[in-house]
Amino acid sequence: MIKAEAEKRIEDIVHAFSGHISFYAEHMQTHETLTREPDRVMETASVIKLPIMAATFQYLADEHKILSEPLTLQVEDMVDGSGILQHLSPGLSLSIKDVMTLMIIVSDNTATNMILRQVGIPRVNRFIQSLGLSQTRLLKRIDFTIPGPIGLATSRELGMILTQLYHRTLVNKDASDIMWDILCRQQYNTIMTRHLPYEWITEEDNNPPKVQIGSKSGSLEGIRNDVGIITTPWGDYVLAILSEHSRDLRFHIDNEALVILPQLSRIIFDYFSPEQPS
Repeated sequence: MIKAEAEKRIEDIVHAFSGHISFYAEHMQTHETLTREPDRVMETASVIKLPIMAATFQYLADEHKILSEPLTLQVEDMVDGSGILQHLSPGLSLSIKDVMTLMIIVSDNTATNMILRQVGIPRVNRFIQSLGLSQTRLLKRIDFTIPGPIGLATSRELGMILTQLYHRTLVNKDASDIMWDILCRQQYNTIMTRHLPYEWITEEDNNPPKVQIGSKSGSLEGIRNDVGIITTPWGDYVLAILSEHSRDLRFHIDNEALVILPQLSRIIFDYFSPEQPS
């Protein structure tokens, strides 16, 4: 597929969407990009948990703490929305690594608040700024009684975070390896995978999947986002897709964004993976 054809197909999809779409995609071997308004500042929803996780690893390094450091669930941490810790009992103790894992793979909001109580919002934002990102920021803990977005970012800046993670320079190599492993356990990756062949993304006979995706999604009313790294036998790339202002407010598998954005993801996959079997 030539670039002009990919861009035409992408524009057709974008124009069919009732809201707004921004994305940044970069091939890690050729550094070629596909983008659409990559510098538009948009709401992150739970995608902000990716830089929160990275900032937590920097906190551990700076404070000489270890991943097994315990965190205790407190009533003040508990919040509605995604995750399971809201349904468990205060006083439960988990390691920082386990809390981060829940924050990412099931997007646990209560786990996020546990991390932010330990690390602090100012430290997270200082870390984000240290990466050279000027538009990405965390605005509040997860609390739906406080108006306004949880975080803001551009798809380009989220792509920059992912690129550092791909090259294992996000915090340091050991931290990057662990973050990649956590992201690969993601349970909400429909946007990235919906239109990929099932056999490509499924582990078989203890062999890793042919196409491996480490990602973090985010969902609020009218917002569906997904950012991640896609590794394939035909080349690897990072992809950050942000969408907002959709008129479809349903939390449903056939929400408009969850139908349209996977089509966009597949076009980008086909463009960056031209040698895939037919």
